Amino acid sequence: MCIKKHILFIDDDDQYQRVVKSLLVTEGYEVTTASNAAVGIELFQKHKYDLVLSDLMMESVDGLQLLSFIRRIDPSMKVIILTGSDELAPEIRGLQLLANDFIRKPVDFDILLARIARVLIDEEKHTVHELVSEREQLVVHLDSRQVMKADERIELTVKEFDLLVYFLRNRNVVHSREQLLKEVWRMDINLIDIRSVDTLVKKVRRKLHISSIYSMRGVGYEWIE
Repeated sequence: MCIKKHILFIDDDDQYQRVVKSLLVTEGYEVTTASNAAVGIELFQKHKYDLVLSDLMMESVDGLQLLSFIRRIDPSMKVIILTGSDELAPEIRGLQLLANDFIRKPVDFDILLARIARVLIDEEKHTVHELVSEREQLVVHLDSRQVMKADERIELTVKEFDLLVYFLRNRNVVHSREQLLKEVWRMDINLIDIRSVDTLVKKVRRKLHISSIYSMRGVGYEWIE
């Protein structure tokens, strides 16, 4: 089964937003929309996306500020910026912030679709589809978000899965509780009880019957393998 790519589309022009969303949905994408960057940031912190498509000129927080925020949270996220301006300075700044593409409005919709597809294809070339821990007899299927333990499927919550994936992608590195909150919860760490990390680690250990997550007293946790 082909898993739909999920796009977060941010644009304060409601009519343009509706037209582009309809186009993307027709092409088989899953699309979430936001009418300003503040709502876009809130959605980005709560959900997983394959691509962020954002207008440049918006009130309060513009597309470049949004891009800067996204790069701090997830440096690998694919981001395309749309702009109706002919000025070069924003485009240069966007490329400095590692925008994956910078598209000028108005744009032919076939070209827009082609450039979105190109960015997502580039992503797939470098995407790992499963993570394996031989020590723990684990196979984690990233696309379907399934976890197998010695050929038995283990059901994990969204946060439990995300924590496991983060550890497997960053083995033999000590992670502070604050860092884990930032990477897994993707929210302001001041809004979450830091003990939530300890609780989640205990649940993952118990469900998977694993011993590779070590507690580092006064610091945090490390997956040693």
